Amino acid sequence: MSFIELNDVAKYWGDVKAVEKFNLKIEEGDFVVLLGPSGCGKSTTLRLIAGLEKVSSGEIIIDGQNVNDLDPSLRNISMVFQSYALFPHLSVKENIIFGLKVRKVDKEERETKLVNVAEKVGLSKLLNRKPSELSGGQRQRVALARAIINENPICLMDEPLSNLDAKLRHQMRAEIRSLQKDLKITLIYVTHDQTEAMSMADKVVLMNEGEIVQQGKPKILYEEPENTFAAKFIGNPPMNLINLEFANNENFIPIEGDNFVVNKKSDKKTILGIRPEDFEISKKGIKCKINDLDYQGADVVLSLKLGQQEIYARFESKIIDKISEDIFLTWDKNKSHYFDFESGIRDN
Repeated sequence: MSFIELNDVAKYWGDVKAVEKFNLKIEEGDFVVLLGPSGCGKSTTLRLIAGLEKVSSGEIIIDGQNVNDLDPSLRNISMVFQSYALFPHLSVKENIIFGLKVRKVDKEERETKLVNVAEKVGLSKLLNRKPSELSGGQRQRVALARAIINENPICLMDEPLSNLDAKLRHQMRAEIRSLQKDLKITLIYVTHDQTEAMSMADKVVLMNEGEIVQQGKPKILYEEPENTFAAKFIGNPPMNLINLEFANNENFIPIEGDNFVVNKKSDKKTILGIRPEDFEISKKGIKCKINDLDYQGADVVLSLKLGQQEIYARFESKIIDKISEDIFLTWDKNKSHYFDFESGIRDN
């Protein structure tokens, strides 16, 4: 049995579905990220695990015990919120040890744990400050310290970095990942940011409309999306999804009165998926018109017109001086992805 299991979990508010058909197994010590757009049910799932919301059906099992009716305080779970949730009138020190004091942990033990945790998160010199005297990153560290000082085996994080600037988010991602490995805690992390998910997770659980769309290692979600939603959500720019025409058991792209055949073995209409970085510039490929150019330093992303569809292609920026208004593209056919036109489910 896995350390944490959600079996057919569902949550409704009246007739409104928040989470449904949710099945997930998490091993002890895993870093699992719930990823998806706003309103997909990921924060609700986190609150169900924490016990802050009651499940409508299904069961949540932690370390072999059904916790559906177990009080949140008895689940041995720590939680970090998006808003930090610090007490403004208390010092950094008092914020960190607040939970220990509530549980009447011995003062000497509190101090020992405080010194250890403050050093881990880089707050040793800030313990006497108030939250108002801290930067956003420092406040987030206080929230992290308050969670890990309890030494609970499970930590839940609900978009903890969304209030930070890009540079600080990158730094905090590395710190959280390092802390999780050092402390050997099981961490469930909610985000809508695919960069956070792909760079931190052992397992990514991609959600949409309250259900799991795909789950697995980040590499698998990127290289083998199971459906068009996963293909579009993972990647920046996302995978190009090109609607193909179908006739005579062939799928093709109509280009200026000609048919560019891309799938000769299909018996139905499909969608072709190509990652932007898998395109190559060639003298004999498909002719595309350049609509826009996004210079990103080492790379450049081209917005292109392919027939009646817009696509994106990523190249090394050194090609800029060599391109004109039109370019010809080709790609390794082994890197083609096909999806059923009706269902959007992977077809190869």
